[in-house]
Amino acid sequence: MLTIAIPTYNRNDILCSNLSYLLPHVPIECSILIIDNASEIPVRDSISDLINQYPEVNVTVVRNRYNLGLTGNLMKCFELCNDDWLWILGDDDRVLDVGVEQVLDDINRYNYTNFINYAWDEASFKRNRDIITNGVNELIDSFESIGVVLFISSGIYNVQKLRPFMSYGSFFQSSYAPHLAMLFMSLKDEGKCVLSTNRIVDNGGFDVPVHLRWDQMFFYQIILLLRLPLYPDALKKLRIRMTELTRLWTIEYLIFTLTFTEYPKHLRPDTLYKDIVQSFFYLDKRPRVRILSFLGYFIVRNPSVFRPILYRLYRLIKGKSFVLNNNLRI
Repeated sequence: MLTIAIPTYNRNDILCSNLSYLLPHVPIECSILIIDNASEIPVRDSISDLINQYPEVNVTVVRNRYNLGLTGNLMKCFELCNDDWLWILGDDDRVLDVGVEQVLDDINRYNYTNFINYAWDEASFKRNRDIITNGVNELIDSFESIGVVLFISSGIYNVQKLRPFMSYGSFFQSSYAPHLAMLFMSLKDEGKCVLSTNRIVDNGGFDVPVHLRWDQMFFYQIILLLRLPLYPDALKKLRIRMTELTRLWTIEYLIFTLTFTEYPKHLRPDTLYKDIVQSFFYLDKRPRVRILSFLGYFIVRNPSVFRPILYRLYRLIKGKSFVLNNNLRI
């Protein structure tokens, strides 16, 4: 009925800790699929003792021969799922005690839908009733932010309805949201989704050591979803929701990150900056953002000059030192 797929890479201890909470709550209707993206220490070696404590749970560990990247490993979850429904669970996210039971109840109740999304952040916590959307336009109108549906651990997918659109997921892997590419394409005018008031996981991303976190820099590429072959009105709505992200993933964050990151001499962070500004921040028409975007070229190009200034400015405004998430994990 349900496959809980956990893509993972070099976070064996974190995975093992969260598995210890999950396994006692997994019934016979579920299977666990762990996809090891060629971690330096094979995941199977780290979790075998824990798995052996729960022989009644169907656990499969697949180790990729090579690192396929974050989105390549996400696509493997859809490819290898043998059940009707798929829950892709982040290796750092802890399932609530009632999480699996809640999902099983809901996929029985909403078995005709393409996707079930659960509350996980402050905005989605405010839902006061389950919302059933009809078609891609209504889903885009209804979710609180793209981040709510982008977060993999809060989504359950009807694999039979999404699998015919896996080619779009593969083509749009560089958007870092192939699951959304498949979902949007599968909905068309009539596909249904559920935005649930319930919670199934605690987001563990902020508890992960900095050197093991995903870097936000990659997720600016979500803008590529605007190239999906959707109807113009759907793309217009999606563009508006993308614009909202510029308030969350700010131009200030981009400038600070690229200024404080140490790059090899042959790499030009100002080239990366220009690409992100032109492909993502062009959506934000506010004068302040336009001015900061222009000034950012000079700041990023001359990091040794501007680092002391930005450091003091950040400390003055925030009351603490700027800490760089200098981790380009793929």
